[in-house]
Amino acid sequence: MKTFPPLLKGEKPIDQASSVTLRNGEQCIPQHYLVFAHDRESVEEIVVNIDFDDKYLIFVSEDSSGIYVQIGIVGFDNYVAIDDQADKKVVYGRKWRVEAQLPSSEIIQTVFLAIKTAREHEVRELLQLKENNRTTTPFNNHHDLPLMAQNSELVTAEPFKPKERLSRQKIQKYLNKLVYDNSLFSCKSLRDIDENSSLCEVQISKGRHSQLPEIQNRTQDAIKNKTIYLVLSKMTVNEFHFQLMETLIGESNRYVEERFTYLGFARFSRNNNIHAIADLSYTLRQKETEHKQNKFSAILEESNYHTDKTRVPILKDGPQSNKLRNKLALFGKLNGILPSS
Repeated sequence: MKTFPPLLKGEKPIDQASSVTLRNGEQCIPQHYLVFAHDRESVEEIVVNIDFDDKYLIFVSEDSSGIYVQIGIVGFDNYVAIDDQADKKVVYGRKWRVEAQLPSSEIIQTVFLAIKTAREHEVRELLQLKENNRTTTPFNNHHDLPLMAQNSELVTAEPFKPKERLSRQKIQKYLNKLVYDNSLFSCKSLRDIDENSSLCEVQISKGRHSQLPEIQNRTQDAIKNKTIYLVLSKMTVNEFHFQLMETLIGESNRYVEERFTYLGFARFSRNNNIHAIADLSYTLRQKETEHKQNKFSAILEESNYHTDKTRVPILKDGPQSNKLRNKLALFGKLNGILPSS
């Protein structure tokens, strides 16, 4: 019988927690029988075993509000022509807070989400619309939302004929106005799926300064142009552009899923067997029925209650707190720990 794998720094088993034997003979204490007290050092010990793309730097820092993870991206400025830039730069994403009580697995997932979000931010900036001698990035995250909401009539009206049904030729006309990471688009085919939706085949031709790896299709013999497929539920200009953006974000997410690893394991890869994951999950939780008959059940319930209490928000006086109180009142009696005042 193999021994327990060592717990990570910041982890401690709940009193009287029992072990589980896995199919390979390993014994472990499942994470739902652990309590966590992470600090910056313990988070760093987890993050140092995460690998992705060398251009994406994972920072673990601490300020007066606590520990946080932040992604730094090394690359060229998206709003300046690459030929006009002497050197690459580092830009930083938002801070992702890490609670001391957060399970180690969720810390890894927080980094995963931080990278996906940082990459989506880049993808949205890299889709450029060139029209009337102007270059814009309509899908970027830097638009002034309060201003747009206060002047919504400027952006909600469809600028093109909304009922005009798109054809392959019309789609190509709009694709000719788009550049994505210095790459160009071409519409290869358009066919109806049913009376309400169509399938559009779009090819991405990599440019000289293209940087995103997922827009090229690498084979054993050569590097070929990437092909993506858009399912259009409406044959309008707006629907086409939004579906194109959603598909490009999906390609970015898949790139992260296959290359994000912890201790060399690509947890989010689609090469993992979903039935095997389900079986492992069952194995780790099968003792819970036994625990209902013994003292550990009460210990576990109390531990979970104390952890849940650390996550309960506090309602101060103000318009949002009043709005939340009114919403909660609509549900009547609720179980769980309600927000405190």
